[in-house]
Amino acid sequence: MDNSIYQYAIGEILDGRYFYIPSYQRGYRWTEKQVGDLLRDLLCFANDYANGVKDDKQDQFYCLQPIIARPITDISKLQSIFGRNFNDNMIKKGVWEIIDGQQRLTTIFLLYKYLLEQKGWDAEKLKEEEDNKELYHLLYATREDSSEFLEDIANKIKTSGEDYLKKNVDFYHMANAYKYIAEWIKDDQEGGKSINIRYQLGGSLDNIRASLFKLLNGRCDTKGGSVQVLWYEIAESKEKNNIKEFQKINTGKIRLTDAELIKGLFLLKKNFSDDDKYIKQAQLALEWEFIENTLHTNSFWYFLQKKGVDMPNRIDFLFNLIYKTNKLKDLPESEWDRELKVIDVDLGDTRKSVIFRFYYNKFEGKVGEDLQDAITKAWNEVIEMFRTLDDWFCTPSLYNYIGLLSQCGEDLSRIVLFFVSMDERASRSDFETYLKKRISYHLHGIKFGEDDKISNTYPKDREVIYKLLLTLNIHILNEQNQIFDSDSDVYKFPFDVLSAQNWDIEHIDSQHTNALKSENDKKKWIDTAKCDLSDILTEKDTLLIQQMEKERNYNEAIALLKKKAKEDDADDDMKNSIGNLTLLDASTNRSYGNSLFCTKRRIIIDRIKHGVFVPFATRYVFAKYFDEKGTNRSYWTKEDMEAYHKYIYDNLKIYIKIEEE
Repeated sequence: MDNSIYQYAIGEILDGRYFYIPSYQRGYRWTEKQVGDLLRDLLCFANDYANGVKDDKQDQFYCLQPIIARPITDISKLQSIFGRNFNDNMIKKGVWEIIDGQQRLTTIFLLYKYLLEQKGWDAEKLKEEEDNKELYHLLYATREDSSEFLEDIANKIKTSGEDYLKKNVDFYHMANAYKYIAEWIKDDQEGGKSINIRYQLGGSLDNIRASLFKLLNGRCDTKGGSVQVLWYEIAESKEKNNIKEFQKINTGKIRLTDAELIKGLFLLKKNFSDDDKYIKQAQLALEWEFIENTLHTNSFWYFLQKKGVDMPNRIDFLFNLIYKTNKLKDLPESEWDRELKVIDVDLGDTRKSVIFRFYYNKFEGKVGEDLQDAITKAWNEVIEMFRTLDDWFCTPSLYNYIGLLSQCGEDLSRIVLFFVSMDERASRSDFETYLKKRISYHLHGIKFGEDDKISNTYPKDREVIYKLLLTLNIHILNEQNQIFDSDSDVYKFPFDVLSAQNWDIEHIDSQHTNALKSENDKKKWIDTAKCDLSDILTEKDTLLIQQMEKERNYNEAIALLKKKAKEDDADDDMKNSIGNLTLLDASTNRSYGNSLFCTKRRIIIDRIKHGVFVPFATRYVFAKYFDEKGTNRSYWTKEDMEAYHKYIYDNLKIYIKIEEE
């Protein structure tokens, strides 16, 4: 028997079923804050409907975190578990062992019990008034009397002394939660009463209780909202793994992400037949594994994701992309940005499991060939999306442009939608033109002063300068790729290295005259500079510096060495301009700090020799690529800055001009 996934409203499990909380779980421990947060969310959700903020087309339910359960049908097992509490009704109504989710189920039980108590309804009245509904039953293995206590909790609290409750820690927390529910609803400062007043629904306590009662009784198709939960049911045959499952879930080794839930949906045995026209279960499982493994290759992953972004199950990214493209495809492009913000908020709320529900709704209610056809179509869409990404990955120029856009924060659903809507006669260059336009969009913060010079400065414009320098490196690779007309990986930018090494903007010629704090750091800096400038220091210079060191005038010695290295020619504005900035990994940056250009050059060349990746534009800088006179490799002068600045402008103006047009 397979594991199963369902989507239930609380109103649909109000059928008298039994929930058993095994001993390997701790008892009920929700605090007032946790109970209050749930009550606040539920009442605000219900009031949004009352005020017309939500309608029947959006946010139709409040979603609880998933429940993980296992059915128990063996009568001898049930008799062993429940002892004197066992009855024939358990067989009729059904019993489930709750592996994860008992805190939520108990709190909902307490709230519903309180609402029934306030209405003066017993079990028979509830059945009569609410379409044969019956509150589920709870039994904690660690407390044999827990079921009896919960079934009559209002009376037990009244008749039991405080000492009795404190001796029974589970009962104590349950009683506190029950009492807090009553207090919270009456609270006119931060509780239910204050919320209803804020919603302009008055301060009637009956109205508050009625809103919560209606919400909890709602079914999946109830207009006006419901409280729903993802029900992950482990097959009964896997009983021996229950404790292990619980431990993994609660130590973070397993998280029921959308991908895990969707995988369960796709791989149910009922989805497959022996007919060759439908996808096979084993084939789907192998393809799923191949996609997941490919996405876990960092070189593939980081051309799709911004630096530092990751997911426990990376295939979730693929499902997110499919979901977004489906949501956007019928909207005009002018509305995409607004809609993407709404979608991202929904995706960020893990309680909603938006993607899982997207697929659940595709398959719900279908059986036989209709179900198998729906599974095949949905999986083919996944395969097609993956192949599109893989094709981009294997084409260096597309890989580079799309990777750059990912680093700039572009939502790739926009690119996918443009790609699939292209005319059959469109070429790859047409697609690249669109990608360049999107790059221009992300470079819209680039400004120009006189003589077409880029006027952005660091650190004020750090973000757009970073994007510009990254674009420069991408452009260099794509230009080389175009010249040699090759699909070799050598022309692909290493976005995985970008993420791992934490690259950032670095001043080529040190920004500050002296950012060194301790005397020891200053002495080390002076010793290194003397070594790197040995070819240009005169005997008089050397003696003067030695005298300064002897008198501990380290700042004067540093100033003299900088002057000899010609690092005082440019003013601070020019040193913070694009002509004095490049990309470098954090490790190399830390290794030379505020050193002279000649020292930086030596260190970078040494790191390149030892296999450290250094961006191409940065290599050009320290190779003095822009010094057409070939004056001196040890200097980075004002003329070098101007030549480098011109190189950047000449190569990247095509991206900026697209936006201006």
